[in-house]
Amino acid sequence: MKGSALPMASQKPSHNSLRVLMLHERLSARGGADRHLIAILHHLQGRAETLLAVGHDDQSLPPGERPGLGPWVRQKGLERGGLNGRGGQGVVRRLKGLIADCRPHVLHLHNVMDPALMEVAAATGRALMTVQDHRVFCPGLGKLTPTGAVCQTPLGQGCLACFDDQDYGRRLIDLTRRRLEALKGLRLVLVLSRYMAAELMAVGLDPGRIQVLPPFVQGLEPPAQPQAQTHHLLACRLVERKGVAVACRAAVLPRDDLPLVVAGDGPLAPEVARLAAAHPQRLRYFGWAGRQQMGRLLAGAASLWLPSLWAEPFGIAGLEALALGVPVVASRVGGVEDWLRHGVNGLLLPPGDAPALAEAAARLAGPEGRRLGAAGAAGVAAHFGHNGLMERLLAHYRAVADGA
Repeated sequence: MKGSALPMASQKPSHNSLRVLMLHERLSARGGADRHLIAILHHLQGRAETLLAVGHDDQSLPPGERPGLGPWVRQKGLERGGLNGRGGQGVVRRLKGLIADCRPHVLHLHNVMDPALMEVAAATGRALMTVQDHRVFCPGLGKLTPTGAVCQTPLGQGCLACFDDQDYGRRLIDLTRRRLEALKGLRLVLVLSRYMAAELMAVGLDPGRIQVLPPFVQGLEPPAQPQAQTHHLLACRLVERKGVAVACRAAVLPRDDLPLVVAGDGPLAPEVARLAAAHPQRLRYFGWAGRQQMGRLLAGAASLWLPSLWAEPFGIAGLEALALGVPVVASRVGGVEDWLRHGVNGLLLPPGDAPALAEAAARLAGPEGRRLGAAGAAGVAAHFGHNGLMERLLAHYRAVADGA
């Protein structure tokens, strides 16, 4: 256990005594959902009493950021996805014990995907969940077909087309349905974008239980002095659905003189490194970047590339870039249009179009990019400030705690 657990809470919170138990699969700094949770916890300190429970700690969060989380504990089993039933009763029993010990006014779930654990939280009558990906309505590749097209098939037996192993596909379809049913038992569902709200309504979630609450930027500071633009930047998990191969193809096409720097890790890392070695003037592989490194990479970037093939639930990397005045070129997918306006703070493209990506990057390497980046920074400050978004989150917490 890290820190100390919450003391016993009264049944009804006073204005300043709201107690929140956060449940998440892992303590990490590597994913957008992880960074979003860290940002929320940092800004809840002094506004509410919190306890974070995570399934495991991958040690990627720097020591300097850990005190800002408040107290936290490792709760074995929160990382379970729900497909493997072994040991499930023990995990359920431990979560019930944690809730009984802490007696929080609000339980806030983040990426807890075992339906049995979601049901335990729902049974308290004081639980809400931030849905940050597709796993409660898509059993496959995140609304992406095996051929790389955006999937329009509703949840059901038609999803079997995404699976070579039909038995495994049936199990995942059943698991997705159980997750969705458990989600329906929660008091409130928060989503990051209008796209995610529409997907949940399409599978039968009550619109009255859905609220769009976008993320905000945490832990990236602009440089003290303007920096020279030395590269374009791709920063993501190196997997096919992020459009990594598209970006690499665009990087070696004729365009401006700036190389593409790829920051991230994942299954495609060896291929990116190989291509970077073959085209050192056009493509450079950085590897995974921590927050300070990411801040420096963004400070020298003419643009951030977000060439996703799948429907991004939001695309927080783009918001981070805009906050520092870096324009974004992104695929027109998922929740991206909640924050990226074509010709205003960046450029939108059809997914999978490497020549269009190269052409857009060349535009952003000049005066147009600086204009769009400045507009992006102003837009983030006006619409994605943490104070306003935290007040909205706290209002949701109070409504759940009060049974409203």
